[in-house]
Amino acid sequence: MVKKIVISHYNNLAAIINNNKIQEIITINNPYQVNDIYIGTVEKIFTSINAAFIKLNKSGKSGFIHINDIKHLKKGKHVKSIEKVLSINQIILVQVTKEPTIYKGPRLTANIHLHGKYLVLMPFCSTICISHKIYDHNERTYLYSLGVLLKPGKMGLLIKSSAQGVKEKIILKDLDDLKKQWGFIEKAIIEYSSPLLLYKDEDLIKRIIRDFYEDSVTKIIIDSKEGLNQLNYYLYKWNCISNRIKTILQLYNHQKCILDEFYIKHAINNALKPKVKLPYGGHIIIESNEALTVIDVNSGSFNKSGNSKEAILKTNFYAAIEIAHQLKIRNINGVIIIDFIDMSSQGDQLQLLEHFSKLLKLDSAKPQIVQLSELGLVELTRRRRGQSLQELFIHENNCYTHSKDNKFVKILNNKELYYNNNQLNNYKSIQYLFFNKQFKKNLILKKKYYKPSEAEINQHFTYIDHKNPIQLLRPKANYLIPLRLYSKLVGNKSIVI
Repeated sequence: MVKKIVISHYNNLAAIINNNKIQEIITINNPYQVNDIYIGTVEKIFTSINAAFIKLNKSGKSGFIHINDIKHLKKGKHVKSIEKVLSINQIILVQVTKEPTIYKGPRLTANIHLHGKYLVLMPFCSTICISHKIYDHNERTYLYSLGVLLKPGKMGLLIKSSAQGVKEKIILKDLDDLKKQWGFIEKAIIEYSSPLLLYKDEDLIKRIIRDFYEDSVTKIIIDSKEGLNQLNYYLYKWNCISNRIKTILQLYNHQKCILDEFYIKHAINNALKPKVKLPYGGHIIIESNEALTVIDVNSGSFNKSGNSKEAILKTNFYAAIEIAHQLKIRNINGVIIIDFIDMSSQGDQLQLLEHFSKLLKLDSAKPQIVQLSELGLVELTRRRRGQSLQELFIHENNCYTHSKDNKFVKILNNKELYYNNNQLNNYKSIQYLFFNKQFKKNLILKKKYYKPSEAEINQHFTYIDHKNPIQLLRPKANYLIPLRLYSKLVGNKSIVI
């Protein structure tokens, strides 16, 4: 099995390719992403459904939170009404669990999870969990014992499947990074009280190495030298590269667009069409709506077998293979109803369901078959992992553009991003003019240091040490604001009072 990852750093898009077939499309462009952390204010409370709407910023959709997602705020009490936990204009720390759709805002939780390569830190929980993907009993026992030793006080840990076979010091370093990240968030909460974004996971390369990189990946191809450096950094930071794992990192520097070279643009265009052809003449129709997705299987001109019963079973088998692939590449979420071709034999139905369930086990989004209804409809659910391909690449009026000169247009948040050769050729020419220039003479550049005056230090800077100044004019969401500064501010306020 040849598995590789293709990253277009210029277009902020990546694809997982398995045996020369595109399995998943990953992109980051949504203002609300899964795992984003906000300081929000309670805007509305609906006691009838025990839920509330949280204002996350000055403009944009409000988030939705249910009483089941604010367990730590109950403080162990058996509270059944959300009014006893939340009140209007109350400040609350929330995290995005589901990205917004065209009509709905993001789904939120107050149970914060900070994701690392090997661990997930849960600041408001005290349990230790082991990933269900770890099947070896001895390994589970070892990792649980390690979690007991490493777990910070009054915090919980979830040990991911990627932690198998990893040295303790690497896992400990991952935990230290997560604890520092939580420290940044805690200090920012002290400083700010209005709706504000505190943490955003917007680095595509970091997300791919953290969430999608496995030992089975043989090659990673990227179209940017800067992106290649970032790949090396994260791979060695998380110790993903070792003697037994041979992953080739390749810089794509050809004139042809990387999206065209690996047929990613073509795959996205096909994935946005409702009709998908099957081998030997059959086809499926995929129609996605707000509430559910309906997939209809049609035999078409399938005549490979002389026996009609056998032909129907084979068409359904081919359709099951293609549907499992389309669920991944389109990132179809929620409730899915599949209308296979009717089969009179109950044995054939069970054979099809067994075949289909084996295919779905390969999907990391964990689709679950609910039932085969009396009408012969297969009902299943698939966990939401970001927006679907249709939500990302389609207009609000449910149409996508594909111009005559074969330029694929991605439309998102009323902005048009043209994925074509001319744009990337411009990038190449700019890179050639400014970044590949070679000089014949060697120039020795002297180091220059900037030392602020006493007035500037008192007004704009504070020091943990003299080598690490931190500017406090307009600190960003992920910047560390020293605790020493807060003690000064609190001290000054108390003197004024």
